[in-house]
Amino acid sequence: MDLIKNHYGAVKFERSEHWLRAEEYLFYFPPLRFNRFLLFPAALLIQLSVGSLYAWSGYNLPIEAYIYGRNGGVDRNIASNIFYVAVGVFGLTAALLGPWLERRGPMLGCLVGALFFYAGNLLAGLGVYTQHIELVIFGYGIIGGIGLGIAYIAPVSPLQKWFPEARGIAAGVAVCGFGGGSIIAPYSQKFLIGVNYHKTGEVGIVGVPLTFVILGSIYFVAMMLSALVLRMPPPGYSVKGITIDTIKGAEAFQGRQSGDSASSDDIKKTSITTGSGLGQQTLYERDSSADLGGVRKDPAPVEEAADTSKGQVDSNVFAMTLAESLSSSEYWLMWFMFLGAQITGLLIISKIQSIIQNQFKRDADAAALINSLLGGANLLGRLVLPLLSDVLPHVSGGVAGRKSIFLFSLVTQAVCLSFLPLTIDDQRFGGFLACAFIIAFCYGGGFGVIPAFLADQFGAKNVGATHGIILMAWASGAVVGGLVFTEVLKKQQVKFAPNIVPIYDLNFRWILGLVLMGFVLCIFIHTNLRDRRMPHVEGEVLRIRFINGRMIRFYRTGKMHMLSKHEEDSEWSDYLRTLGH
Repeated sequence: MDLIKNHYGAVKFERSEHWLRAEEYLFYFPPLRFNRFLLFPAALLIQLSVGSLYAWSGYNLPIEAYIYGRNGGVDRNIASNIFYVAVGVFGLTAALLGPWLERRGPMLGCLVGALFFYAGNLLAGLGVYTQHIELVIFGYGIIGGIGLGIAYIAPVSPLQKWFPEARGIAAGVAVCGFGGGSIIAPYSQKFLIGVNYHKTGEVGIVGVPLTFVILGSIYFVAMMLSALVLRMPPPGYSVKGITIDTIKGAEAFQGRQSGDSASSDDIKKTSITTGSGLGQQTLYERDSSADLGGVRKDPAPVEEAADTSKGQVDSNVFAMTLAESLSSSEYWLMWFMFLGAQITGLLIISKIQSIIQNQFKRDADAAALINSLLGGANLLGRLVLPLLSDVLPHVSGGVAGRKSIFLFSLVTQAVCLSFLPLTIDDQRFGGFLACAFIIAFCYGGGFGVIPAFLADQFGAKNVGATHGIILMAWASGAVVGGLVFTEVLKKQQVKFAPNIVPIYDLNFRWILGLVLMGFVLCIFIHTNLRDRRMPHVEGEVLRIRFINGRMIRFYRTGKMHMLSKHEEDSEWSDYLRTLGH
């Protein structure tokens, strides 16, 4: 228990004075200076590599044909389980190593992830070559899954810290490549394996085993080079008054009195310091608007701490520790909401090529094309929805843009899930594709928005760990949901044989229930700082924001009370005064 508390306790990344100075440069020595925007292409390359996971469905039939023999291209539902194992280990690794990443830094995390993912691909190729499916499961599913988990979160954490003023788009760019991986990888796989290998046995360039070796080597080189660019911002870094500790809404209190209106300097200065107490020295001061491109030799005076005796409230008063974040009800509401928001896209992507070939009788080329286009929708969602979550103003009721995006996504997916069985049963290929692309768009958007949502709620300093653990929701959907999906599918195949068209209907229905659960839970996630921090009054069990922006309290007695604006402002002011004592 103490080990768990220490692991998920205080998270601090420490660097020496020498290392901080070296990080001023792109490759840690002159002449090329580091610029925070260089993190974007590095993150893209890393995510394109690990995003090849989403093209796993292109391996299902070729692997089964190589190991068990050809059967006309019928899916045996064996190789697809490797995808679920990889996703499960991915999520578990991200959850366990999130705090480690924050303590050791993203560069080391990415290097370790690259090594594991490369080893996983090599073992998978060996397992196929020797016709041992167990080795493929161990190699790609477990060893590769470990690499995927740590490499995925490695670029997300630093981007949330370097771009606190644009958390949504920073998160979107950080993970968009993961969707892009399924655009490129299907064609690479088919080119190397052979388009119709699983039916005719005709080999492409190298066949199934060596495809893992070649693509794994390419991914490894791209990830190793990109890892050199990743780094955390220097101590004290802030933009527009937002630091790595700042939660959404608290930036308005930067250097303000408790009763002051919300305003702050657009750009704050950043001091790099070493030591503590009397031994602390200011090494140099940067202007964060200059993207750490230059160093000012004349240090500016250190800003004085807030005078709480006069009622002054600093934004860091609202900062949350990792333990506080993980133990909050809001975090676990987000965890289960994320499960409901992502499980549909996850399970459809894992089976898309099989559905296209078996349910709609399209050939392997068409299936690969659809898989690739689905990856494009996934990528687009990861860019568009996080950007919208940044620019959307708080709508009536204090519902933040990121929460609005998830509400929209869940409703949209519920509608599509209602229509999907009809499109397959009636053989409406266009309707099926429309629903699948919309689901993939929302699925990608969820991954793009969630890091920024977590940084808003719990601070960017905790995002490596909070993001890692919330990925367990996605992993749980893959492992538990995937196993349930496969078992239900097998029983439906027997029930409807030889007609296999309606075999997915029952699966789509239980997934719809999880999506609706996610929608209900999302409603109760508090994004307004007042809702989160204003103390509960005696007997209060629940509070929500009505559409008119007013807070409604619910009591144990069954009564409810809608606060007037004056009542709420008065209570909030009283609470802020307590922070100044």
